[in-house]
Amino acid sequence: MKKASKILSICLIIIMLSNTMVFGEININEYIKGALLGDVETGEVLYEYNINEQLAIASISKLMTYLLMKEAIENNEISLDDDVVISGHAAATEGSRFGLVSGETIKLSLLTKAMLIVSGNDCATAIAEHVGKTEDNFVKMMNEKAAELGLMSASFINPSGFPINDQETGQNHMSISDIFKLVRYILMKYPETLDITSQKELIITERNFSKASTNPVFGVVEGVDGLKTGYTDKSGLCLVSTMPITGSGQDFRIVSIIMGAQSHEDRISKTKQLLEYGRDNFSSQKLTDTFIAIDTVYVSSSKYGKIDVYPSTDFKKLVKNGEAVKTEISYNEEVSAPIAKGEKIGTITIYINDQEIGQVDAVVNENIGKANIFVRIIRFISNLFGF
Repeated sequence: MKKASKILSICLIIIMLSNTMVFGEININEYIKGALLGDVETGEVLYEYNINEQLAIASISKLMTYLLMKEAIENNEISLDDDVVISGHAAATEGSRFGLVSGETIKLSLLTKAMLIVSGNDCATAIAEHVGKTEDNFVKMMNEKAAELGLMSASFINPSGFPINDQETGQNHMSISDIFKLVRYILMKYPETLDITSQKELIITERNFSKASTNPVFGVVEGVDGLKTGYTDKSGLCLVSTMPITGSGQDFRIVSIIMGAQSHEDRISKTKQLLEYGRDNFSSQKLTDTFIAIDTVYVSSSKYGKIDVYPSTDFKKLVKNGEAVKTEISYNEEVSAPIAKGEKIGTITIYINDQEIGQVDAVVNENIGKANIFVRIIRFISNLFGF
């Protein structure tokens, strides 16, 4: 085949079903400091407001504390079965508390649950001391991990997020976009996190302890299974929520982030709007599939003439209901046999509503041999006379 950028267009229209509930566009920007709705797997941002400003994050900080603990377990440095001796410093931690007592011994697994479910600041400090030996060393680890993950807006002064004072420097900070990166990293690396954050209450009979999860959207939005609340005077009311979208061929997970809400009602209602907007208006589409040929082309020098063309990689995206998806294939100036399996022979460009969103190599998925001289002569004559 000798073509100067042959282009094949394939249009796929994502059609809204008549019984699908849709919100169209939403606007929840009033009375909050920022918001984001995104897809965990692809990292796509479906809604955003003020996501790059460095904000006080309160107890959202505990997600970084949890991450460092999980990595220490993964590295066989500690275990969830560890007995943690509670220091006087940890027991004296202010703010929301689990009620730790200096000198008592508690399993790390229970400290973790109390930190994530009921947001125990004392548990965060105890975990930090167990992982980092001292709180100061652990805070250094938090900032180093943030830098490693590319969370350039992150700045930590303690493992809990409780303010040291009312000054700007007395808070943990991060942008919403970096919070989203951190949440994605945790959920993709440690999906078992949801086994804890999905619990609606924490009951410890031997401690005579019973308290509902701090997550205020349990029972408000069906399917929510995490993730973390936060509040200080500086940060306002904050909430990171997540839920899976399943059924009708769908299987993806969304995350909503509300920072700086002025009232509990706003935090709940705006989270509900974000999650329902994501659930009711988007579907996960595999726009290219390595197992499905996207085109068949004639290569006169090849053994069998026609060859199937495949995308080199899968390309998944959340597509909004009603958006038009189009792929275009531009072939190399000259494509001739032999062609090795996996060899690039062109480029597949993907568009949504005529806006380019990505490219994937066009390849063959088997070795394509060269036709012998007699076959090529016959094909030449056939093409010459239009047979």
